Amino acid sequence: MPVTLKAVRIIVAFQATLALVGTGLGLALFFSAFKWETLLSVAYFAGSVAVLGWLLNRWNSRRVYVRWSIVAMQGVTVGADVVDMAIFSTVDWWSLVTGNGVAWTVVVLLMLPSAGRWFDKSRELRRSRPQGA
Repeated sequence: MPVTLKAVRIIVAFQATLALVGTGLGLALFFSAFKWETLLSVAYFAGSVAVLGWLLNRWNSRRVYVRWSIVAMQGVTVGADVVDMAIFSTVDWWSLVTGNGVAWTVVVLLMLPSAGRWFDKSRELRRSRPQGA
């Protein structure tokens, strides 16, 4: 596994951990004040934990869909942040780039050719198969 993908794996695990913490804090906030608005953020964080955890579990399968699913999940993260900034009228380029720097880093690292080669397990299997088979 390339070093860049090891870094991506650590970053995504850290994101999943932070989403788990966010789920716990959101539940604590909900049960302390019974604010129904917090359930939307709890659902987002819990969904993030579930999807990122499942993708990390499938990481060693080296399937192409794992790579693109992680890229899509980072897109969802950036999209949710943009919607949040748009609702509260705080959208600007600086906060969009710096506030989502980790997501952009994961996307850039997963777009590298070495990541594409590593996640294309089927290509490796085709090469190892004998020609007459």
